[in-house]
Amino acid sequence: MSVNGAITTLPLLYLPAGDPSPPKEILTAVQAVVMTGGQTGRPLSDLPRQDAGCLLLARIGTSGDPGEDELAALIGNGFDGIVLPGCRGPADIQRLDVLLRVAEAAAGKAEGRTVILAEYATTPESVLSPHSLAGASPRLSALIFDASALAEACGCRRVTETGDAPAVVRAGRAAAVLRAHEARIAAYDMLPVDADDEAAVRRLWKSSVENGFSSVAIRSPQQIGLLAAAGVAPQAQTG
Repeated sequence: MSVNGAITTLPLLYLPAGDPSPPKEILTAVQAVVMTGGQTGRPLSDLPRQDAGCLLLARIGTSGDPGEDELAALIGNGFDGIVLPGCRGPADIQRLDVLLRVAEAAAGKAEGRTVILAEYATTPESVLSPHSLAGASPRLSALIFDASALAEACGCRRVTETGDAPAVVRAGRAAAVLRAHEARIAAYDMLPVDADDEAAVRRLWKSSVENGFSSVAIRSPQQIGLLAAAGVAPQAQTG
């Protein structure tokens, strides 16, 4: 996942644990599926598989470090990586790296095979952090910026009444892109949940790419269809 792949990097798809697995044509149009909540108890047959051409990631909880058993179960169930929410800086990534080493050993998997993607600049601490993410962990593959999460953390709206992005959101977007560029990894911009028509999706995609993001993260399979209909998302390679 290269931060310079703004034209070719496929989106990420966030999928709640209770939702059915999307059809293969959706899965082949995304870089990875991020499962949110309750992944370990889901039957393997219900999980998107690698033969669809995408990675399978698990977004861990936000309260405290995940347990060794939880991570080992995720790895044993075939998850390729972990999405770390609320990342404040390199210390959070390094701590998860250590936990994954233990979990990989417990699951009988090769050390280092589990990647990390971090939701970054979604808290004031990470936006203001002076610490580089370069070298934090060889597992770190990408950053994900969520303007709605940062706005909520700062007690403001994602978009002002005049249609502009508030200052904290602008600062967060810049922090995510700059830190990703510095670490030579990808940066994803989360589409808002209310982006539900072609015009909105086209405008947001263009804004993301023009601001240096590699691609977008999306919250529903329907947004994949809107990206395709808008003619802006890169298409999965076939054959």
